[in-house]
Amino acid sequence: MNKSIVLLPLAFVLGGVVGYWNNAEEARLCRERAAKAEKASAERKPKSDGFGSFAQMMQIPREATRPPKRAKPSPAAEGGAEPAPDAAKDDGAEETVVEFKPEDLRARIDEAADLWRTRIEVAKANAIEKLGLDAAGQRKFEESLAAMNDRIRDSIQTIADALANEEKMTHETNVRLMGDLATAIAETYDGIGECVDESRRGEVSEMMLLEFVDPSVAEPLIAVQDKVEGIGPGGGRDRK
Repeated sequence: MNKSIVLLPLAFVLGGVVGYWNNAEEARLCRERAAKAEKASAERKPKSDGFGSFAQMMQIPREATRPPKRAKPSPAAEGGAEPAPDAAKDDGAEETVVEFKPEDLRARIDEAADLWRTRIEVAKANAIEKLGLDAAGQRKFEESLAAMNDRIRDSIQTIADALANEEKMTHETNVRLMGDLATAIAETYDGIGECVDESRRGEVSEMMLLEFVDPSVAEPLIAVQDKVEGIGPGGGRDRK
């Protein structure tokens, strides 16, 4: 009998075994690559809830590029006592300066607020011109925006006070935060709408009032940042 005929079935068997193990190994590598890609994507993908969503809307960065330096209050100032005139000069003491880390909420809010201030006056001037506001209308427009920021800050302060007694920021707290933000902005549309005649009310509706919200309204959350940071992206890193 021809040996090639005898060995042919064995070749098929061996080939099948080799093919099986090669395919299995390739499948294993594919699964590992897919798992790694999924993990990397999950780490990059912003979640839809939490302080991160609010931070994105306020254009508060994940990390500040220029950590701010602030003077640390003296013990006398913290206690409410007025320092004696030229006291610092007499004792030769130097003012203590604290430098915040880039991921610190204070640094991030300060940076966002600085950027906001560089463009807000131009945005206001453009809106006033577009809406054709007279002097009285301009005052009402400015007052409406100021009232909006005050309402949002007050709301955030209330939430921060509540969080001080809680373990973490919950989804309910987040909904209330976003809801108060939306309500304040919606009421501002009404306030600005009173500044214009009916023919221009549609132009008011097209305004992006979120750009007029000062990021510094989020400052009350600095005191409870450990409780708000871990619930969403864009607002910083998860904290353990």
